[in-house]
Amino acid sequence: MRIIVVTPAVPHPFGDTAARWFYVLMTELLARGHEVVAVAATEESDERISEAKQWLAKHSGRLTLQCHRLQVDSNVLRRKWRNLVRPRSEMLQDPALTALLQQELAKGYDVLHLEQMSTGWLGVGVPRALLNVHFFDVIDWAEKANMGFRDTKALWQARRATSRLLRGIPNVRLLTPRLKEMAESITLDLKPSPNYWVVPLALDTALYPMQSPASEPVVGLIGSMHWEPSRSAAERLITRIWPLVKQGFPEAKLYIAGWNAARHLQEYSSHQDLTLEENLSHPADFFAKAAVMVYAPSRGSGMKVKVMEAMAYGVPVVTTWEGVEGIDYQNGRECWVAESDGELAAKACELLRNSLERQQMRRSARRLIEECYSPRPVLDKMISVYQQMTAVPPGSPPASL
Repeated sequence: MRIIVVTPAVPHPFGDTAARWFYVLMTELLARGHEVVAVAATEESDERISEAKQWLAKHSGRLTLQCHRLQVDSNVLRRKWRNLVRPRSEMLQDPALTALLQQELAKGYDVLHLEQMSTGWLGVGVPRALLNVHFFDVIDWAEKANMGFRDTKALWQARRATSRLLRGIPNVRLLTPRLKEMAESITLDLKPSPNYWVVPLALDTALYPMQSPASEPVVGLIGSMHWEPSRSAAERLITRIWPLVKQGFPEAKLYIAGWNAARHLQEYSSHQDLTLEENLSHPADFFAKAAVMVYAPSRGSGMKVKVMEAMAYGVPVVTTWEGVEGIDYQNGRECWVAESDGELAAKACELLRNSLERQQMRRSARRLIEECYSPRPVLDKMISVYQQMTAVPPGSPPASL
């Protein structure tokens, strides 16, 4: 098959959350003999783009990587009008990007694979377009308190964009059953109903060697702190869960790392036994130090790559249902899942005290990632989706944007 993949970032095994999945998707498709045309509409640095190209160059296969610098309309009034008509349609408003995509479509393709909602407008009306939804802002922001005008407007636009795109693209892949239920509720009145598939994320487990057990009783959390779920999880851990952990296990230390950790959490830097570290060179630097990861976000839909990475590296996870959304776990075997601060703290202390339980959980979690969320099983499902999409009657209309 010839698959055109449009992404909002370059595929990179250690880039942001989505970029790691893009890398797995493309390298596994290439390994299976498919032709991949990757169109990355990115605002990332030249260094990050160069790194991505070097990683992809290690894989043989028919790959075309087009890295496009997204151009925003300089006419503010026109841009605002276009976003009012088509909410969150910045990519569609870039004529160079649409021309590039049109050229690739004209060469022939089997599937137009669109990653994340920001690319969705490029697939409206295009045959065999597949929109891949990682999360829904309409879930994540629904209960956000004290929203100002800007946040209120952003949520309004997100709702409009979500509804329009789900109604305009009949093929949608979602990461979790929860996201599928939300999509179905939005398009309940459509006849015929859109095609919805649940296919999870995958990690290239070859890039995640099992870490040796941490030598110190360190409770850790990693995440991009400019993202609300990660920041809320960090604040909850510092202010509510950590004091309970210290009561139950006084020798414990707290280690929080990730993009902008020091800037967004600076007010907590004086807390007892807390280390803040931002912009790590590699996520393994964090997971080598953490004996247990505690991740308790207030709200955040979709799969959490940080939880999957902890499982892959062999760091036991204590989290909430939100933290393991989309992961087929058994409570107490691959991770501990609880909701209250007291329960979360108690489970963290239990793991810190019991090295045998930590070892058992490390092995079970790693096995789960390898068996269910590594490239082969996930791409088997993805290819099945492609095959169902391409099994269409002859004489389908030509693609156009």
